Amino acid sequence: MFSISSELVARASAVASGFVEPIAELAAAVAAVPAPTNDESDRAAFVSETLKRFGYADVSTDSLADVVGRIPGKVTSPALLLAGHIDTVFPRDTPINITRNGDILSGPGIGDNSLSVAAVAMVNDALKQLEYEPAVDVFVTGNVGEEGLGDLRGMRAVMDALPQVGAAIAVEGHSLGRVTNRAVGSRRLKVTVTGPGGHSWGDAGRPSAIHELARLVTRLDALPLASEPKTSFNVGMFSGGISVNTIAPEAVAIIDIRSVSSESLASLVDKIERLIGDVEQPGVTVTVDVVGDRPAGALPGDSGLVPIAVDVLAALGMDAICDASSTDANIPISRGIPSMCIGLTTGGNVHRPDEYIRVSPIATGFAQLLLNTILASEALAKGQLLRQAD
Repeated sequence: MFSISSELVARASAVASGFVEPIAELAAAVAAVPAPTNDESDRAAFVSETLKRFGYADVSTDSLADVVGRIPGKVTSPALLLAGHIDTVFPRDTPINITRNGDILSGPGIGDNSLSVAAVAMVNDALKQLEYEPAVDVFVTGNVGEEGLGDLRGMRAVMDALPQVGAAIAVEGHSLGRVTNRAVGSRRLKVTVTGPGGHSWGDAGRPSAIHELARLVTRLDALPLASEPKTSFNVGMFSGGISVNTIAPEAVAIIDIRSVSSESLASLVDKIERLIGDVEQPGVTVTVDVVGDRPAGALPGDSGLVPIAVDVLAALGMDAICDASSTDANIPISRGIPSMCIGLTTGGNVHRPDEYIRVSPIATGFAQLLLNTILASEALAKGQLLRQAD
């Protein structure tokens, strides 16, 4: 269905090579602006000014701090969306020291996800150098809320605000060669146990919130987990108590439940909620709050954007690795919209202050992004990318 001319690949590769250093420089500038999840407004302002400077049309920032700009196409609908999330896992007071040592660019959040924000911002100039007018409008977004308990709120808001989007490409800095078209869904529960508290000696025998929560986690840990479809359970945070000699009046755990299957996810959530509801200790109460709900979903690997992405990587000399993950693409995938997530380069130490990326592979990663943008826009205009039935 899709063909990639060797001439287009050669031209896109040549143009992309000229953007490697500008992208690396802009990525370092993006990374220097703190943007912890739920506190992204400073970086949003920087990204907004960047998009305006690069000539994007209709640049706007919504109430969540999602920034959106538009590259006008030959038709306005359906449209293509390119998304790079602007939030990071690092608290605002994290020291940010971006360093360059040869081909290695290092610093907190440099690859996840400052690099993709920079690359997406450069698409307009690169398409102009290619003398290519998109077949459809191309929206780009620096969206919030992808990490941690952000719950993909930014991508939800962007997709809700742009109903004309007919295909979406989420972009991550790491994992060049990865094509994600299966969305790992998750439900995140905050479990709070409260009890009477008291002195560890004088009130010995009273129920402790920490003890009760620990027993509950032990029972949850014994639940069988499906391996196919893969389903997981993890208590990632556990806190509580006042002092070593105080019977804890409160304890809190945050549970992460994941699966590539909506049905398996719902089944495990139901079992976990049943066990939580079975806690019947006098003087102890248990409350549950949903703090995250990312939809699962999957799109066919033989249609939509995946064949385009696989062919693009092959044309660039790489084998695609199709996988499942939790990304901004979860939202459009769950809505049946042709979508995927791709990576731009290689690196390591993701979610650590010493995170790093390799600069030279950006040439391939950016060429990949340009080719996917061109081919996806052409496919949309020809009616070749169809929404899946709910």
